[in-house]
Amino acid sequence: MKKILILSSLLTIVLLSSCNKQKYGDLTFWQQTGSGYGITVVNIDGVTSNITTEYVSAPNCGASGCAVFNQLESGTYNYSASDGTDSWSGTVTVTDDVCTRIELF
Repeated sequence: MKKILILSSLLTIVLLSSCNKQKYGDLTFWQQTGSGYGITVVNIDGVTSNITTEYVSAPNCGASGCAVFNQLESGTYNYSASDGTDSWSGTVTVTDDVCTRIELF
């Protein structure tokens, strides 16, 4: 009986530890003061957010006036951005529980 209890406990631990939990991270796109870009629209998978404020140095994640994307599933994403004159594109990797800041220049 004791062996069965121990084996079932170990099996439960192994099964629970192998569960795939969704992991999420955040992205913040920003531009530096004096960039002259104006409002920049950033697009990730059809979702847009606008950069409306310039910063002297990298702002905190989620700062007002930045293009902020919260709770993205961990993985690699394509992004595009445009202010009507200039445009940017690239890939970015979202990491579990991390906020990544990306300067568009």
